[in-house]
Amino acid sequence: MLFAVLNLKEKIMRRTAITMLVLTFFVVSGPSVAEADDELILSLEPERTPAYELTYEEYRLEELERGALRSRNALIGTSVAAAVGLALVIPATSTQCNSVQTTGKDDEYECTRAGDVLIGVGSPFVIGGLTGALVSGIILGVRKGKIRRLNDSFSPTRARAMRWDERSSRFVF
Repeated sequence: MLFAVLNLKEKIMRRTAITMLVLTFFVVSGPSVAEADDELILSLEPERTPAYELTYEEYRLEELERGALRSRNALIGTSVAAAVGLALVIPATSTQCNSVQTTGKDDEYECTRAGDVLIGVGSPFVIGGLTGALVSGIILGVRKGKIRRLNDSFSPTRARAMRWDERSSRFVF
């Protein structure tokens, strides 16, 4: 019985590999879209638009803003991961685990199987999420500071009070 199952598995794997090779051959050697329809013309090159010149400071500001956006997204994502982990760990520790007095002064926790699984799955989420949130929060703060200093270098006489920013069309602090 076991030999028949292994033999069947081997046949399926061979058929899958052969099918993948045939499909790959047809995709690679098949006619392109331009050859199939003469009226259809596809171009992979972008349209030529006049590029505007950026100064180094403006280019650096755009790069820092992109980096700050990525750091902000990482901070949100890792915070959500930590919250999911806490949502798994807290109910498991409160309802699935009990403190048991042993022969010494130390108490031990005994958990049900469900509690062990929830703690085992939720703990890495909590640890990874909090670590990632800490690191991405630090990186976000550093990048925001660089953006602030770069904006101040554009016009150093502005006060640090709330003002209207023409670039972003909003009030900034």
